[in-house]
Amino acid sequence: MRDPRKHPVPISGVVYGEIIYWLTVGSSFVVLLGTIISFIETQSLVSSAYILKSVFTGKSVEEIWLGSDISQIPDIKFYLTTFNFGESITILGIAFGVFSVIPAVFCASYFLWRSRNPVFAISAVFAGVITICSMLAGVLWA
Repeated sequence: MRDPRKHPVPISGVVYGEIIYWLTVGSSFVVLLGTIISFIETQSLVSSAYILKSVFTGKSVEEIWLGSDISQIPDIKFYLTTFNFGESITILGIAFGVFSVIPAVFCASYFLWRSRNPVFAISAVFAGVITICSMLAGVLWA
């Protein structure tokens, strides 16, 4: 009986996966740190007890933020001015996790190009540029 052979994983897939994996693990630690700080800080602009109570009573996101002490839905400027609070650290970790796709795509496109897959390499570069533009649009026009 023949032994089925496994197909080797392309190096571009391994590079992409490793970069995404490690940057996501790092960002999850930042999110965890921000969440812990949110629960233990006493001078927070939005108390975690209020947020949890509001979520469990079924309020919408807009109702929660408008009913909080800041009385507005936070944007990037809010998080940059309150950078040392747990909520901002948590958002930074989430943004870093989303950002991890960008270096992974560009590194994978390099290895796709080297393995003579120009269509996929160019597509990966376009995907990276589109991701950068969408992240910048969220920051600049928020």
